[in-house]
Amino acid sequence: MNYSRVALSETMLLTVTDDAFWINFMMGHVSLNKVVSNMAIRDVRRRSQGSRWLSAFVALLAISTFVACQESISGFDNRIDGITYRVTSFRIAKSFPAQLAITVEIQNESTTWQSVTFPDGCVVLMRAYDGGTKSVWDMGRTVACTEALVQVSLAPRESAEFHTGLVSAAAILGDSLPNGEYQITAYLRPGQMVELDAGKANLAVP
Repeated sequence: MNYSRVALSETMLLTVTDDAFWINFMMGHVSLNKVVSNMAIRDVRRRSQGSRWLSAFVALLAISTFVACQESISGFDNRIDGITYRVTSFRIAKSFPAQLAITVEIQNESTTWQSVTFPDGCVVLMRAYDGGTKSVWDMGRTVACTEALVQVSLAPRESAEFHTGLVSAAAILGDSLPNGEYQITAYLRPGQMVELDAGKANLAVP
């Protein structure tokens, strides 16, 4: 009878001990899950705060860049004999007087090699209009260009870029044109005149 009690007691103790083990294990598991969950929440919060700071920094950088140099793209493509001419960049540096620059892309959109020839080193030139159909300023009449033909050969889908270089508002307005808004175009001369709209610019001199 005593042996039975001892055996029964050992069995009950083992059972109680096992239950306590699992209860303690599960409670510890729950506590561990809470710790991990809290750590994850804090990590997510840190990441969220870091993302907000990063977004604010990128926005500030973008604003600073825009203030320093405004760039726009406008106008229509002009396709001649399989070659497409397009304005890809119109930059206005926010100096005083402002500095303007235009980039034009020439792309062969045909299925065969194409070649174009320009009469001198000034592949891309600039014009300014005050609202009328006749330009009030033409870069081609004010700059000296190298007197050498420029030939451009392009494979199918190949392209090349050419630039006007920086042009000051003072050079455009000179002594005769008033401060104000002007329509700016780029033009090329690949055997015929190709003129492309670049955009508008507010020009002023002291």
